Amino acid sequence: MVPCKFFIVGKCKRGESCHYSHETTNSNANPLQSTQPVSQNPPALRTRGSDPAHPTQDPRSQTPCFYHIQGNCRNGSACPYSHLEGSEQKVEATPDPEEKQNYNNFTREFCGALAQFEHGAQVSKISLPTDFSAARINGLPVDSSPESVATLLSGVGIELTPDCVRIPWQNGAPQTSADIKVEDPAFATLLCTKLGVKKSTLGAQFSQLEAIKTPAGISGPNARRVECKKVECSWDKPSRTACLNFGNEDTAKRVFDKFCSESYRVLDQTVHCNIPTRDGGGWRNPYTWTLTLTDLPADTAEKDIRSAIHSPHDSPRNIELGEPSYDADGELTGASVISLLHGVGQIEWSQPNTELEGKRAKAIARFYEEADAREAARSLHNMPLPFCENMELTTHLVSTAKFKVATTIFSAVKPRIRTASQTWTEQHLGFKAYPSAGPGKQYRVLKIEGRVAEDVAAAKETMDKILDGITVMSHDKPLWTPSLNNNGSAFQKLKQIQRHHEVIIIRNRRKEELKLYGSPEKCPGAESAIADMINAESSTVHIIKLKPEDFQWACSGGFKMIATTLGRNITTFDIVSTPKRILIGGSKKEYETALRIVRKRELKLQVETAAAKEDCAVCLTEAENPVFTRCNHVYCIECFESLCTAAGSGEKDFSISCYGDMGKCQVVFGLEELHEILSSRAFEDILEASFASHIQRHPQTFCYCPKPDCGMIYRATSTMKFSTCAKCLTVTCTSCHNPHEGKTCAEYKDEASGDYEAREKVKKELGIKDCSKCKTPIEKIGGCNHIMCSGCRAHLCWVCLKAFSESGPCYDHMRAEHGGIGLEHLNYI
Repeated sequence: MVPCKFFIVGKCKRGESCHYSHETTNSNANPLQSTQPVSQNPPALRTRGSDPAHPTQDPRSQTPCFYHIQGNCRNGSACPYSHLEGSEQKVEATPDPEEKQNYNNFTREFCGALAQFEHGAQVSKISLPTDFSAARINGLPVDSSPESVATLLSGVGIELTPDCVRIPWQNGAPQTSADIKVEDPAFATLLCTKLGVKKSTLGAQFSQLEAIKTPAGISGPNARRVECKKVECSWDKPSRTACLNFGNEDTAKRVFDKFCSESYRVLDQTVHCNIPTRDGGGWRNPYTWTLTLTDLPADTAEKDIRSAIHSPHDSPRNIELGEPSYDADGELTGASVISLLHGVGQIEWSQPNTELEGKRAKAIARFYEEADAREAARSLHNMPLPFCENMELTTHLVSTAKFKVATTIFSAVKPRIRTASQTWTEQHLGFKAYPSAGPGKQYRVLKIEGRVAEDVAAAKETMDKILDGITVMSHDKPLWTPSLNNNGSAFQKLKQIQRHHEVIIIRNRRKEELKLYGSPEKCPGAESAIADMINAESSTVHIIKLKPEDFQWACSGGFKMIATTLGRNITTFDIVSTPKRILIGGSKKEYETALRIVRKRELKLQVETAAAKEDCAVCLTEAENPVFTRCNHVYCIECFESLCTAAGSGEKDFSISCYGDMGKCQVVFGLEELHEILSSRAFEDILEASFASHIQRHPQTFCYCPKPDCGMIYRATSTMKFSTCAKCLTVTCTSCHNPHEGKTCAEYKDEASGDYEAREKVKKELGIKDCSKCKTPIEKIGGCNHIMCSGCRAHLCWVCLKAFSESGPCYDHMRAEHGGIGLEHLNYI
């Protein structure tokens, strides 16, 4: 019996009703003379665990599955491609095409305000809703654009840029409107007044203009939220119809069956086939049978259809091709759809995908404003296509959640992600993993997208928990030992546990906790091993605090001398704390040796003053998980993150600079470089820390809402003014920062004077004084009369509370005005 060639390649869909043999063939025999029994698995569907030498094994089983590597293969065990671990190296994924488009957007929404950042992650500007005003102009011509509105308003004496104007989509309306928002609280009032007075000078076509004030809310990017700014469009590609004429019914039905079973494909695409119909024929044959093929690609020719019908016995007598549904090419159709999206609002990034396989063309656009994206998805859905009125455009709003995670952590938690992605697939969510767009391969960019925002938000919460890792706990507290502050024996044992249990262990020296990443089967054993190691480890760590001159000596080779004398795994140079410190993880004798070296400040000639090239610029030991900066310095990733988070703990404003060359480099890191080096969570934490530091250091400009756990901020004023919190609706005086609506500041103080006097009496008895700059209560327990305020970081003279920006002038003031600093001798160590 003749073998079925479609069964041989695993594509026969007729099963037992097939007229051809479904027996397997011997590779060395004539395929037409096979007598081997049929296998339960057709050759193309053999499992990946079958014998590689088997002659019928699907060759695709040797190719890594690209979607499995990304963590979202929908075929599971039925996939013909390799799902073997370690195959990731054979496939090089391309970076996320949107990554660079979003690269320079470093504005964030925190505490109800928009914060802009500059080099060093320093806050450059903070804007509040009260800084803006907005208005809507009605009665504009339907062809108005932001540029034409700006030109129109300049005619009445109002100057603004087109990017302040947004034209809402108003399909079919005889007139249009424009929403205008400007960072000027008085702008809306001025616009309404001037336009009402001078609109008659603009001409008859503008006689119906009307301007009204609107709320001026603010919204900005926040990487911790699900984003809904992308719109996905799709439409039918041009197609044509073909009529195939046959001389008899059997042939027509046989060809019909083969098109339906996908045995016959046109241009390697499945086509829709109608049931054969009988028509009147010529005098030789009174009847002909017609088979109609629909949804054929527009460029289909007669030869393409004839080549799709393999058997000469199935060849039709005649083929009649209809006209394409429309004649616009892919480039024109994509540009037309993108133009429709541009008509709704300003687009940040767009990409037409008209050359994709299949019968639908697609286009994706990302808007600057979420409101524009939502309006585009609503108003353009089911709209007739401009190049074919008989067809409609389909639009969907796409919600997106993105993550940037270290490649090592991604590899460790991939089993957890793969398990979670099965639920995401059932919810029709897309998950992809890209290499980072920055240099090197330290990070992966993960993206979850879908049309249901609630499902994306739930998936983001799941991913956040996975990427947060497991905190190693003991008695409801993070498990930690001070020995882990350096790279000594405890850290080396930690690395052995990591290798033995095939997990990733991240230590956070700032928070004093360990994070564990790995499969659910391996993490419990690693947790137990870590607990046993820490319980057996000595927790003695000696701290040497450094005076400024000691710190300079240590940077010039002093620490190198201590490390050479005691051993590199015993000593740690902590340059991000205040004051700077040297940590000794050895015995008390070794601590005393290090202390003598610091006090003598001697440098031996044989000690090199420069660190080795592979040494971390912070801890001066061999870099663990190294990252390289553009100024040619290397850091442990932990040390670099600690350096960044500690940028606001010193006396100066928050700014992250390089500590290479023993602190001499001082190159300020650009935001793009920080974005490249850090994970998304660490980067966002640093921006938030910079914002919090800025608010804390400027108490005379910004204050937090007085209601506990609210967290919103308002702008302080020198005169009495009331601010209503947008979150909790608490009304606060922006001058005295108390809730006394309906009363003056003086009246409120008079009524509250009883409590005030009692509080001041207690503070006086306890020796508590208020900072002269930010009013933070301060208690002096000991030491000299130089005090640093924990609120605004001002340097204060305890005697007269005079404030200084640096410690030096404060000491000079105390010596000149008060005869000394308050102590005869000050020991810093």
